[in-house]
Amino acid sequence: MKRVTVAQKGDWSALDAYLREVQQLPTMTDEEAIAVGAKACSGDVDAQEQLVKSHLRLVVRIGHHYAGFGLPLADLIAEGNLALIRAAELYNPKFGTKFTTYASVWVKQRIHRAITKQARVVRIPVWRSQRLRKLTRLNDQLSAELGRVATEDELADRLGLTAEQMAELQGDRLEVVSLDAPANPGDPESRQIGETFQDENAEMPGQRLGREELVDEIMACLHDLNDRELEILSLKHGFHPHGQLSFRELGRRLGVSHEWVRRIAELAVVKIRRAVDGQKGMPVAKRKRLRDKVLARLKKLAARTPAPSPA
Repeated sequence: MKRVTVAQKGDWSALDAYLREVQQLPTMTDEEAIAVGAKACSGDVDAQEQLVKSHLRLVVRIGHHYAGFGLPLADLIAEGNLALIRAAELYNPKFGTKFTTYASVWVKQRIHRAITKQARVVRIPVWRSQRLRKLTRLNDQLSAELGRVATEDELADRLGLTAEQMAELQGDRLEVVSLDAPANPGDPESRQIGETFQDENAEMPGQRLGREELVDEIMACLHDLNDRELEILSLKHGFHPHGQLSFRELGRRLGVSHEWVRRIAELAVVKIRRAVDGQKGMPVAKRKRLRDKVLARLKKLAARTPAPSPA
């Protein structure tokens, strides 16, 4: 059967035409399905086709139950029809199962897998997708019974789940939304989601993460410096609690020449370059511990010496 995808308004007319055509097809009783199924089981292609055509309404009925889970109704019907064809090929009435029962299992399984694979950007296992649909149906049913929106505790109690299991199940509801999608779908003039928080000066998450990792690496490299080297280099480059000073200002602060301060800073840079090589392959947790130790030393140095007076 030709696959139909509802994407535009015109596709609905094609779906409506298909549904009207299906309503005109003759159906068969369970006894007739058994008789025709016996012929289909022997390889009679005409009998298989007769089984499929007479049960297309079954697929439509099942497809309506899965509407709203991320796939258009036309796609659900198309997937179900493929399963119906396969069921007609494999059905054997000698096992005593009605064809409608046998075909329903195939159709539901095919639709389940289609929703899991196609309806979500982030794919989850089939059993978790089925569990999520069960939660959605229960939520609608319980909300109708209570006359209000059911709480998570009420749903968890009905499902027999703990709070942790319920939180994990709710996490499967997360969906990826395009930044090009309208922020308010009901407003035709609504801006796109990306425009609502776009800021030319804002730092992108990837940039912020890279900067934070670079800071951790730099701070860890300062771990091998002695207190004098750490104080001079931190004051020179502005990551000391007392701010940033020039070599000349540092010389006056320490009571030495600015050339001596510059020489100490150069020796400290040599140590840092050696420490950079040791950063390769270092676990992130260890790097963060070294960073924390350096920050603690800087606080002690700042508490031990007064802040520079303003010029």
